Amino acid sequence: MAGDQELVTLLKAGDADALEQLIARWRPGAEAYACSLLHDSQAAEDAVQEAFARLYAVRTDIDERRSFSAYLYTIVKRICLDELRKRKRFPELPGELPDPPVPSAEAEYISRWDRLNRIHLLAGLDETDRQLLLAFSLEGKSTKQIAEEMNLTDGQVRVRLHRIRRKMRKGMKEDA
Repeated sequence: MAGDQELVTLLKAGDADALEQLIARWRPGAEAYACSLLHDSQAAEDAVQEAFARLYAVRTDIDERRSFSAYLYTIVKRICLDELRKRKRFPELPGELPDPPVPSAEAEYISRWDRLNRIHLLAGLDETDRQLLLAFSLEGKSTKQIAEEMNLTDGQVRVRLHRIRRKMRKGMKEDA
């Protein structure tokens, strides 16, 4: 039976049997390692399969003098870490999600009243304040852009936006 270095040399030359022998030799240990990182045997199998595919893709760059297991385990580790990062970003939700609750008639009334109250408060603002709030909130413009368009300083725009929001919150509380 050939050693890892001989098999890597054959693999670099394009020998598919060499890859099969390396897989047979190293798959169980690599899967155990991946499973210890992922805590999921199916994901571990997938990670090891991807690792061997990547190794095959870069087979001509492998240095025969280095340990094959070092290459393999490094690739497995990187794949597992990528998988763990992905899981953290997009956690799996258990089962099916419940249907969103249907709003009650009371909730609909409060929502409609809240919308009308906000419209009333917006109508009560002077034209400049209304333009500032709409440009910032709806159009997504920066305070610097608004300042240039309205011949104000950036600080003036920030202060006015703060006062407008405070006035709106105060109006919402008074009407509640």
